[in-house]
Amino acid sequence: MRLHVLTPGFISPNTRAFLFPLIVWRRQLAAAGIEVRLCNHISDALMDCDAVLVDSKFHRDRWREDAEGVLQELQSLADRTTLVYCDTTDSTGWVQSEVLPVVDLYLKSQLLRDRSGYLQPLYGHRLYTDYYHRRHGVEDDIPEWSTPVPDPASLEKLRLSWNSGLADYSLFGPYRMALYMRLPVRGLLRFPAPIAVPGGSRPHPVASRFATQYTRNTVGWQRQRIHQKLTGHAQTGKISRRLYFSELSKSKVVVSPFGFGEINYKDYEAILNGALLLKPDMSHLTTWPDLFEAGETMLTHSWDLNDLLSVLEQAVGESDKYIGLAEEAQARYRRHTTAAGAAELFAERLAKLLRLDECAHA
Repeated sequence: MRLHVLTPGFISPNTRAFLFPLIVWRRQLAAAGIEVRLCNHISDALMDCDAVLVDSKFHRDRWREDAEGVLQELQSLADRTTLVYCDTTDSTGWVQSEVLPVVDLYLKSQLLRDRSGYLQPLYGHRLYTDYYHRRHGVEDDIPEWSTPVPDPASLEKLRLSWNSGLADYSLFGPYRMALYMRLPVRGLLRFPAPIAVPGGSRPHPVASRFATQYTRNTVGWQRQRIHQKLTGHAQTGKISRRLYFSELSKSKVVVSPFGFGEINYKDYEAILNGALLLKPDMSHLTTWPDLFEAGETMLTHSWDLNDLLSVLEQAVGESDKYIGLAEEAQARYRRHTTAAGAAELFAERLAKLLRLDECAHA
């Protein structure tokens, strides 16, 4: 299987995470019969493959001004090869429905567990922003709704790819990944080992550093309310990255709200530092690797936040009881990144995902 990936490169954190395993495990993928080549422009050579994977960031700046041109370009690719669209946006809540009739497969790093949710418009493009709008009357300054998928049959094209966890979230990881864009030396990229194991001496009860101001009120609402509830329980202001990592390694629980997406980098940083993750309920989505299983790898609270403090107080007060959850989260993370066989596990998933013989184009 020969795959060409059309991408602008390491221009954003999500694209870095999308490309990271394809680069780091290129040799192992080749050994498994999957040849991967990254391309930053469209040419005849791009078509000389079994499938073209289009990173959604490749056309990111053109959608608003030239959507018709982008769709024509995608159609031209689809006419010549199997076309796989790779959605590297943050949120689970919506898909770019306009590309579904054109592409053969649509990969996304997290999907609604109930795919029929994509058949309905969502206020703010997200299930949780729609929830806060309907339940609490939160309005965005510029209201927007997601475009529903018009044909239920198109949902068959949706497949779950890999989430942003397959990257480097160690202390210096983001800097190395940013440097790779300017200096593409393979040695800059590597999966991090756990920094601190769960348990042991953790004198800091709660860590929760996060921003609260967003351009969308429906996105910022949850964070602002959590910030208010944590007053007197945790410091939420920003500190240096070094101090932040030191705090994580000494903390029993890390509170990590949703942002533009349900998953954020704090989640992986908490896991690497051995802390117990506490997030809003994530049962509405499915992702891979599955590091977000309530009662197995993390604790959750309701979107209304009514139980946030009670769950947090229990997690801190009975921290020994919940060490196993943090241990399982770290074990799953290691299994998919640094453990022997992690590359082969990814290659097996990639091959299964694409199943080119089943694509509509084939």
